[in-house]
Amino acid sequence: MTRSPLARILRALYTAWRYGRWGLVALLLPLAIAVQLSIVLVLAWRFDPDDLIATSEPLVLLDLRGEQIAVLPAQGADRTRWTHLGELPALAVSAVIESEDQGFWSHGGVDGAGIARAVWLDLHGGRFGGSTLTMQLARMLATAGEARSLSAKLRESLLALRIERAVDKRTILEQWMNRAYFGNGAYGFAAAAQLYFGKPPSGLSDAEAALLAVIPRAPSAYDPWKHPEAALRRRDRVLAMLVDRGVITDDRATAARVTHVEIGRFRPQDEAPHFTRWIAEQLPDEVRRAGGTVRTTLDLRLQRTLQHRVSEQVAALHRRNLDQAGLLVLDTQTTEVRVMIGSVAWDGPGGQINITTRRRHPGSALKPFVYGAAIERGDSPATIAWDTRDTADDYFAPSGSIEHGPVRYREALASSYNFAAVDVLQKIGIPSVMSVLRTAGVAELAGAPDDYGLRLALGAAKVRLIDLAAGYGFLVKDGFAGAPRGIAVAVMPDGARWSPARRSERRVFSPETSWLVMDMLADPEARRPGFGMELPFDLPFRIAAKTGTARGFADTWAIGATREVIVGAWAGTFDGTATQGIVGMDAAAPLVRDAMLAIADGTPLTLPPRPSEIEEIELCAKSGLMPGPRCPRITDYVVRGHAPIPADTWYDADGNVHYPARAAGWLRRRGSLSRR
Repeated sequence: MTRSPLARILRALYTAWRYGRWGLVALLLPLAIAVQLSIVLVLAWRFDPDDLIATSEPLVLLDLRGEQIAVLPAQGADRTRWTHLGELPALAVSAVIESEDQGFWSHGGVDGAGIARAVWLDLHGGRFGGSTLTMQLARMLATAGEARSLSAKLRESLLALRIERAVDKRTILEQWMNRAYFGNGAYGFAAAAQLYFGKPPSGLSDAEAALLAVIPRAPSAYDPWKHPEAALRRRDRVLAMLVDRGVITDDRATAARVTHVEIGRFRPQDEAPHFTRWIAEQLPDEVRRAGGTVRTTLDLRLQRTLQHRVSEQVAALHRRNLDQAGLLVLDTQTTEVRVMIGSVAWDGPGGQINITTRRRHPGSALKPFVYGAAIERGDSPATIAWDTRDTADDYFAPSGSIEHGPVRYREALASSYNFAAVDVLQKIGIPSVMSVLRTAGVAELAGAPDDYGLRLALGAAKVRLIDLAAGYGFLVKDGFAGAPRGIAVAVMPDGARWSPARRSERRVFSPETSWLVMDMLADPEARRPGFGMELPFDLPFRIAAKTGTARGFADTWAIGATREVIVGAWAGTFDGTATQGIVGMDAAAPLVRDAMLAIADGTPLTLPPRPSEIEEIELCAKSGLMPGPRCPRITDYVVRGHAPIPADTWYDADGNVHYPARAAGWLRRRGSLSRR
């Protein structure tokens, strides 16, 4: 007998129940328990209205003299500018309700249809929706920052039900308007009104108020600065929605749509924006949220002076395709940041990049660590380095590179000869220099030695200017280097204080090695063969200084150090575009010079005195060995007891020089007919 379609359906349901009822019970039982537990939690676990009291305040940054650097907005609801519901534009409040939660006044905190839709979207890989304003408030209070998931949605729902039982609808709405995120660091309607229009909420036009009301739905997509057209289109749709639902008249909506809106940028003044953000990133979340006052190490007067100088230097070299520069000043003894200039102008192209904390190739600025490692092993400033193209088989020498033959470390480092640095690195080993750079805090160098090769001496590893400058501290601090710091103390509104833990300084080299490397870098005569006369480092007082230029001339560096300050400068192009052959001595070094002169202000800066274990001796000028009867003599410094023992063998009895066999290729390339 043929059954009807209805009979077949009923039969199938009966069969499914008969054979699958226990599985269905097993599935539904945990769900029933969860529902019962949720009801108990909502009814028995009362929400404390005190949890709605705003605790965040703006964060004021002060320099070392107590002068205000910047004010960072509160992270979350700002209790110093809390706005009562009656003080907010009625049109904005209505726009929020009608566009976000039309049933706000009637539901108990959760929209059942919205939850069902959220589950459906989750099961199908979609995004969540359907949150009521109360659920959104619950997310602001409890699950902000969490990934949007079904479990988070359920927790928000439970908290929303508890909130609705504890406070009235107007309180919920006021809380939402003061806590919602309006983009660009603005939390709350009042903060948004000030940020985008420079007005209090009471001074907004209908056009402005309605525009702000739509931002929280998608702060990035409706950013009035980046996407004003999208924000205005959304505002107009919401205005039409208000008309359709009888909230406002068509004439009022039309007037709001045609009113010109001038979206501005009314950020609080910030005199050192790169430094401000560097400081904010170091604060614990609880300190940043609480707000209060942070006393920093910045010298705002010096910052202003040097910011102007950076702008002048970039303007002077702009015709040669150099368009950016940065400058850093550290207190030598404490490694505290006195000046941090991350770009030529914060509001200019790429200006929000902080070049002092970006990793770039430093060129020859790593060479002091190479020579320091060699001297630590027993060499001296008079030791010979071979500045020749055939120094190493696995180092490719660009054609046309200048060779200087055998040269003493002093000249090779101060004049920044590339082949000589490669020769020294090959002698002491790449792992040794990698270890030194890690110890000094200059570079992490996560890779293996082969990842960098002998080009490590020429800047193969990317470093940050702030780390490199701090690492140079070994030159003027008896071999120690510290970590940069910018926070003295943070004082929260309740009086609680927080200071970052001081990291102990690290010994990079012995005091004797450090002084010798410093003396080499402070020797103006040793710089002349490589750079010529009238250099930026020729100051009324001696400084230990080094430049660096990366391949392509997009990055130029200069570091100068005294016992009082360490100055680091960078100049080039952020996007890596080559400049027109500008090197560190031309672009970055003048910034170091000007900073040193501004800091000295007529009082010479100083270098460390010679350690007692350093002695001055006579040596043969060409070979660096103990002088024979016919070789020209020089004086240099060595660690006591480490003077070279062999006597010079390069000069014969007639005063002619005979280079070692290693010089054959260099002599041939320079056109010599003999090895003399």
